[in-house]
Amino acid sequence: MPGYKDLEIKAVGERLSPTKMRVRAEGFEILIDKLGGEYPCPLDYQLAALAGCLNIVGTLVAKDMGINIESLTVEVKGIFNPEKFMTGNGGRAGFKGISVKIKVKADADEEKLKEWIEKVDERCPISDNLLNMTPLKIEVEKA
Repeated sequence: MPGYKDLEIKAVGERLSPTKMRVRAEGFEILIDKLGGEYPCPLDYQLAALAGCLNIVGTLVAKDMGINIESLTVEVKGIFNPEKFMTGNGGRAGFKGISVKIKVKADADEEKLKEWIEKVDERCPISDNLLNMTPLKIEVEKA
């Protein structure tokens, strides 16, 4: 199998208000707001990204393993304490923990599904970014 090349995935956001941003990514427009705002907040999108990624990777892995998925639902829950975010004090600014429940109807027994989900978790880019430290560099420049 030929090797894959690194891809640059890019999103560009434009501030619409103190809490709202329009982000363009891959030709799509995403609206982001504060927690409880008019649009989903960044934390919502992070959980949604994990759910979507688990579906995509789950489908790829199922195909590799000869499993036919009839239906799949992914429930993702995160525990978040806003104290650090709001005041600068307290524990972590991000999620304290994230849990996922996947319900899958497929032509596979419990043992094969356990093997499947281990491979899915191993190959999911969003799971990987949540579980492992990814180098992050934030720069600022005057416009």
